[in-house]
Amino acid sequence: MNLPPGLSRSDFSSALGEFRVAVGKDWVLTDAEDLDGYCDEFGPYRGTPEERIPSAAVAPDTVEEVQKVVRVANSYRIPLWMISCGRNFGYGGGAPRLSGSVVLDLKRMNRIIELSEGNACALVEPGVSSFDLYREIRRRGLKLWMDGPSPAWASVVGSTLERGIGHSLLGDRWSNECGMEVVLANGDVVRTGMGGLPGTGTWQQYKWGFGPHIDGLFSQSNFGVVTKMGTWLMPEPENFLACFVDVPRSEDLIALIDILRPLRQSEVVRNAVNIRPVRRRPGDPPGESGGWRALLGFYGRNKSIDLLWEHVQGAYSAIPGVRFRSQHFSAPYDPETMDWQARWLSGIPSMSELSRWDHSSIFASQILPFSGEAAWNRIRVLDSVYREFGRRYQGGSINAHHPRALVALAGCPVSRDNPEANRNAVALMRRVLEVGAQHGWGPYREGTALMDEAMSACSFNDHALLRFLETLKDALDPNGILAAGKSGIWPQQLR
Repeated sequence: MNLPPGLSRSDFSSALGEFRVAVGKDWVLTDAEDLDGYCDEFGPYRGTPEERIPSAAVAPDTVEEVQKVVRVANSYRIPLWMISCGRNFGYGGGAPRLSGSVVLDLKRMNRIIELSEGNACALVEPGVSSFDLYREIRRRGLKLWMDGPSPAWASVVGSTLERGIGHSLLGDRWSNECGMEVVLANGDVVRTGMGGLPGTGTWQQYKWGFGPHIDGLFSQSNFGVVTKMGTWLMPEPENFLACFVDVPRSEDLIALIDILRPLRQSEVVRNAVNIRPVRRRPGDPPGESGGWRALLGFYGRNKSIDLLWEHVQGAYSAIPGVRFRSQHFSAPYDPETMDWQARWLSGIPSMSELSRWDHSSIFASQILPFSGEAAWNRIRVLDSVYREFGRRYQGGSINAHHPRALVALAGCPVSRDNPEANRNAVALMRRVLEVGAQHGWGPYREGTALMDEAMSACSFNDHALLRFLETLKDALDPNGILAAGKSGIWPQQLR
């Protein structure tokens, strides 16, 4: 049995007994076969001494049970690693940052507590997947749209807390968070925003509340266990245009982005635009022979969305060889008539990404200025870095979910049976983060294998940001039981 750091076998056995009292004996998992499901099956350390293996998993069903688990962990100083659905593949899956942690698995907390068509919002628990929410909207016949990640088994709460990106009008998921319930490390429960007012009718309608806005403290952090979260939806539009702008040459990326920037900032284009390499022939490397494609969505009445699309085509017509394509859909919508791109733009959850993305990868995604030259320069710089490691980089997916910045992805495949290649992949991604920091490209989010390196890049004023976060960690979680090492934030005893 793998033990939590610094805990004797007898004390751990006692703690497991108290966990069983808290959540029921069937929901405390210690068998190796059960715990294997909480390892990162797509990660670079799989099957090596560096693999992060949990000591147990505990699956509460209610916020009261979460409180009990947290209090037991505090009394024994057992590190907990919180997961929602545990499907964050490519970023660590359900595996803990610190080997020997007990996984606090929240997937049993899968209730959709509120779903309002009039206010276009929902209140959900962490175990609610995108599929779950979408199916409930459909079951009730509500005229609501959501943003659905692919793969759609991802948690609505988990994806939002990690600031995941979609492609619809709601693609900037963190911007659509509104109010949360959090269990703190001492077992206390706090509700943010308007949730601080008992009996409020605006918890999921008005996110700011009174006083300091603290929701961001629980995003990509280890300061609490989020047990409920509000998320904004959108009214179903009368019509929807799925539009595609294809440019033929790899260097056309510069104009593609520069023309898009004022369109996004003026809200002519409002969806979270995805730009990706186009492969014209099987086996073509990204960006070399196929150019780029931007996915745009327009939503509303026919006359208005047609005018917007006409305006966009006029703006892009200056690029030689540009091609346009659009697909028109009207309510009531039939997802079976949509291809995977239209489903993305309309926020329909799907598993389609699995057919195009090998989750056996490690990523280093970065924030760039909304500039074609910046994106193009990054490709050139990173290609030279990749060459140092015997690889090539011709560009990956770029997301314009924000009107003033871009998120650009870089990744490297992970092998199931080649530890040396995986060490090379980790070293490459560390170098990508290092070089990115030198160029001012900050980390967007990071998996468990690279969290320390990502935080280290935020080095202004002798790492003042990390020192501030460590101060908060020590105040809110003095025993360091919650998600040790998450985002590079370690408890005092492990620094």
